[in-house]
Amino acid sequence: MKINRFIALAALALLVVGAMGTISYRTLAASNTAVSTQSQSCDQQDDDSHEVAEAADTDNVDLQCGEQVEDGQPDGAEDAEVAGTESNEANEAATLQSKAAVFAADAESAALAANPGTSVVKTELDDENGTVVYSVELSNGADVKMDAANGTILTTDSGADNEG
Repeated sequence: MKINRFIALAALALLVVGAMGTISYRTLAASNTAVSTQSQSCDQQDDDSHEVAEAADTDNVDLQCGEQVEDGQPDGAEDAEVAGTESNEANEAATLQSKAAVFAADAESAALAANPGTSVVKTELDDENGTVVYSVELSNGADVKMDAANGTILTTDSGADNEG
């Protein structure tokens, strides 16, 4: 009795698995007949006349023609941009230096004289609103701005509001 049930259940399971396999095979076969052939040449990329009208695109490979742009820039443009930025910064620094009538050492001396007991941390030549200025950062946190054209101190930021 138990063997008959086992055989019946095994036969039923075989029928179910076979039916599922047949359905899967027919579905796969039907979808493969409607698949369009994708051109493998960039010359034929724009010619869609050979494609089946309502066929689903089942391939996982896209033919890519022309220059590939991944991040909004053509290949190699990022490297050129970095190099261009460095040369632009060098050009800008040279342009600012040509507009400066005073040297960086003069700006540092004036900043130290106005703030005794400090030392220079960093000096930069900048363009602020069309005026070429030296920005001298001191050890006490002060930032002294000097007009690079005439050597006058424009502002001294104590740096107290920058601490926190």
